[in-house]
Amino acid sequence: MKFALFGSMFPDRTAKAEAQIFGVCDAIKRHGGELCLPENFFLTLSGHIQQRVAPLCELVELLPPVDMVVSVGGDGTFLRTSATVSDSGIPVLGINTGRLGFLAAINYSDVDETMQEVMKGDFRVEERSLLKMITDETFPPDSFNVHALNEVAILKQDTASMLSIHAYINNDYLTSYQADGLVVATPSGSTAYSLSIGGSILAPTIPSMILSAIAPHNLTSRSLIVDDSSLISLKVESRSHMFLVSVDGQSRVLDESVSIQVRKADYTLRVVKRVGHTFYETLRDKLLWGADVRKQHR
Repeated sequence: MKFALFGSMFPDRTAKAEAQIFGVCDAIKRHGGELCLPENFFLTLSGHIQQRVAPLCELVELLPPVDMVVSVGGDGTFLRTSATVSDSGIPVLGINTGRLGFLAAINYSDVDETMQEVMKGDFRVEERSLLKMITDETFPPDSFNVHALNEVAILKQDTASMLSIHAYINNDYLTSYQADGLVVATPSGSTAYSLSIGGSILAPTIPSMILSAIAPHNLTSRSLIVDDSSLISLKVESRSHMFLVSVDGQSRVLDESVSIQVRKADYTLRVVKRVGHTFYETLRDKLLWGADVRKQHR
C-alpha cells in the first residue's frame, strides 16, 4: 500500500510532536508501506527529524495517487487534510497527537497495531458528509475552500453588535436569529463548535444538518436538526454592515448584501476506522461519559 502523510504546518511544534511524526513514518515503512510527504510539510520539520524521515519517504508537491492518506495531529490538522483530499475519494486515517481528537480518533499509542491491521486490510471506512457554502461573492482561486467537514458559521466581527440572521429552509422562512452568530454543522461537526454552543450530538452517519445559534438574544432559540437534503438560505443584517463567514475555521469578511446558502456537498469524505472501534466508544473516551470524576480526587 502507498500512503501520503500530512501533519501540522506550524514550525514551532514540540520535540515530542516531531518524534511522533517520525514514529508514524517509521511504523508505515516497518509494516511494508510506501510513503510520500508533501515537500512544504517536510520543510517545516527540524533538520534532525528531516534526516531521519528522508530515507523513509518520497517528497511530492501535490497529492499523488495513493491508497490512503494519514493525518498526524489533532482535529484541525484532520480538517486541513480533508480539504486537500477533497473529492479524490482517497480514505483518510487520523492519528491523534493533539488534545481531544474526534476526527483524528486513533491514539498515537496504537499506531503500530493500527498500521499492522491496515496492511492486512483489517479496517472499515465511514462515509462522512460535507457541507458546501454558496454565495454570489467571488473568491480568488484556491484562496478559500467552500466545503466544510465540520461547519459553516456566520459570526459577528469583533465587538460589533449582535447580528440579525434571517434563515430559510428550502425557501420556507424559519426564523430571524438575533445572536452573535449561527453555526450550520454536519453530524461530524456535531462534536465540535456546535457542541460548545449547545447543539445536539449526532452519530456521524445520520443524514442531517444542525442549526445552532451563538449566544442568542431569545432564550427560546434552540438547536434544530434538519434533513441533509435541505437547502439553508441565510441573509444577514449587521450594524457594521459586515459579517464573518467561517468554513471549518477559514474566515472571510463579507458585506451584509451577500447572501449565503448551505447545502450538502456532492461528495463525501472516506474516514478510516479500526474494526470494533465505534463512535460511541469515542464519546465515552473523549467526553468521559459515565465516568465518576469524584474518584479522581480520592
